Amino acid sequence: MAEISGGCVRAVELTLQALAAIGSYLLGSVPSALIAARVAGRPDPRTVGTRNAGSTNVALTVGPAAGIAVLIADLLKGVSCGFVGLTIGGSVLGDICALGAVAGQIAPVFAGFRGGKGAATTLGGYVGVAPALAVIGLATWGLGLLVIRRAVLSTVTAIVALAVVTVVLQEHVPFGIGAAILTLIAHRNDLLAWQRGEMPTIRDALRDNRRT
Repeated sequence: MAEISGGCVRAVELTLQALAAIGSYLLGSVPSALIAARVAGRPDPRTVGTRNAGSTNVALTVGPAAGIAVLIADLLKGVSCGFVGLTIGGSVLGDICALGAVAGQIAPVFAGFRGGKGAATTLGGYVGVAPALAVIGLATWGLGLLVIRRAVLSTVTAIVALAVVTVVLQEHVPFGIGAAILTLIAHRNDLLAWQRGEMPTIRDALRDNRRT
């Protein structure tokens, strides 16, 4: 009887963990950028501006307030999923749930698998599972902006650098490595543009957006 009872408890735990992981992807899939644009009566952000369903493009094409709202929503996706997973099943499930939210943000089932690039949700994921790593990531990103002067490249560099930190510290490695891989995939066209010398600096991008 004890073995049967223990097996039932384990089955329930595994079911909860699987539901948490699936729920994290579904929450990440909520297209906050598209919702903000629709509420404001503006075009799908994937068809205007930088054609990215992220907070920066929404801020440029809809308005600063909408951009901030999308940023907060995308951050909270990662924070809530990472924290819930951590609470339910510990470090590994926290990493899986945070990663699920990032995957949903990048490839949302509710928006034809065409979403944003996951940066804000990745930051939120780190806040949810390891706030200290989130601080390191923000500091790295800020330093990258000063040195590289390209927001996209600074973002990619910070997330990849954080993956290295997780490996060195042996903490939250699944999320660190997974988030870095998803980031490189989501930003592949931007990285190719940088290789061709076509990625604008922050000053150039702001100038072009003002003209637009």
